[in-house]
Amino acid sequence: MTVKEETRELTLRQRHGRAINAVAELLRRRLSVPNIYLEPPSSLVSADILAVDRGGAGDLHGVEIKLERDLVPFGGQRKKPSSREEINDQAKEAYETFNAKYLQNLRAIHRQVMSMPVHYRYLALPADSFHRAFSDLAHFGLFPENGVGRLGFILITDRQEEPPAADLAVVPERFRVDPAKLKAIETKLLSKSRPGPDIYVRI
Repeated sequence: MTVKEETRELTLRQRHGRAINAVAELLRRRLSVPNIYLEPPSSLVSADILAVDRGGAGDLHGVEIKLERDLVPFGGQRKKPSSREEINDQAKEAYETFNAKYLQNLRAIHRQVMSMPVHYRYLALPADSFHRAFSDLAHFGLFPENGVGRLGFILITDRQEEPPAADLAVVPERFRVDPAKLKAIETKLLSKSRPGPDIYVRI
């Protein structure tokens, strides 16, 4: 007798992990012999992925991944409305609360990715959330105040049982990096005396 295995819904952590793999594969294909670190120490760089081009001797590429649950805030339960007027008032209040929390989340995400001490900075988002998020993030600024660099965007497409797809939507431009922060990453993470990258090409 054949027992059909019940398909379980993936947890947010599992979905996030699949997205990390998809983005890492994108960087592996696009960069030149990269060393890729999955979830590097947050004390050095607050990113889900750090890729170092040219066998660990080139530019640093940092990617932060935010899925739908990270973007959309979930509030408490509201009481069931009893009249049309109350429905309208509650709908307006709910929308204003949602929008305020949504923009607050985006602002925090924007600060995080724009402060990564790497040469190329990316934000990876679900494909179906990209257009609204990109429009709102553009108000916060895709360029730093010093004018050098531009935030890049990667789209994550959920393909159910198939691995998710990661596609580059906005090509990043090179940022300046604080030499002291760069030195800390090189010394504490990229040094040959440290544990090696999670993904690399044997040469």
